[in-house]
Amino acid sequence: ALPPTTPNSASAHASTLAFELTSGRRPLIVNCGSGGTFGESWRRAGRATPSHSTLGIDGYSSSRLGQVTSGSATSELLIDGPREVRYDRAEVDGGTRVVAGHDGYSDSHGLTHVRNLHLSKDGRRLIGEDSLICTSEQAQRRFGVVFDRARMQGISFAIRFHLHPDVDATVDMGGTAISMALKSGEVWVFQARGDVTLSLESSVYLEKSRLSPRATKQVVLSGEAMEYSTRVSWTLAKAAETPIAVRDHAMEDMLALE
Repeated sequence: ALPPTTPNSASAHASTLAFELTSGRRPLIVNCGSGGTFGESWRRAGRATPSHSTLGIDGYSSSRLGQVTSGSATSELLIDGPREVRYDRAEVDGGTRVVAGHDGYSDSHGLTHVRNLHLSKDGRRLIGEDSLICTSEQAQRRFGVVFDRARMQGISFAIRFHLHPDVDATVDMGGTAISMALKSGEVWVFQARGDVTLSLESSVYLEKSRLSPRATKQVVLSGEAMEYSTRVSWTLAKAAETPIAVRDHAMEDMLALE
C-alpha cells in the first residue's frame, strides 16, 4: 500500500516493499525497528529506507523526511514519497507469488522499483528478484540526466536484508553465499545472481525492551544501474542438511506441559 501522507505520517517509515521472514518462531530477516526509545537520532535513522529490508537508491529513501510546522508544533513527516504502489498476489505451482512495485524513485532518478517474491509451499525456499526499471520515455530522460551527472558511472543502489541478532551469519562458498544459523538448528543459505557485490555488514536491531541498540548483521547486495532495466535475482533457502521438521520448543513451553 501507499505509505501514509501528511499529517498522518509522523511515525511512519520509508519502508515501501520491505519484508520480514520468520521460520517457525525464529525471526530471520527483520527491519531495524522504530528507534524511538533511544532518542531522536535513532528514531530518524530507523525511519529511513536503509534501515529496512528493501532496495534503496544512491543514499535516497523511497519517501523523504521533511519538517512540517502546524501552529506551534513541528513534526518530521513523510514527503515526496511513492504516488503509486502496485501489488499482486497469486497462488502458483509450488507456492505463493507476490509482485509489487513503487514509483518513489521516479522523480529523482526516473526509476521504478519492482520486487518479485516466490515462497515455496513447504516454506523452505524464497526466490526473489529486485528490478529498477524506466517505465516511460519521460522516466528514461530523467534517468539519462542523473546518469550523465554521475559521469556515466551508474546509479548506485543497495538491497539490504537485516538479520535478527540471534542469527549467526558467516560468509560461505568462497564469498558467493551467506550461511545463517538459527538457534533452532536450521541453516539458511543466501545467494544472488546479477552484477552485484554480496557482502555481510554491521547493522543494529532497535528493540524497545533493551537499554541500547543490539548489534547485528545485514546482507547487502550493492550495484550500479547502468541501463533502463536492471535486475538482481536472489534466493534464501534452507540448507539441504536441515531436516524437514525441526523441533523448536521454548523451555517455558515444555514447563507449561508438565
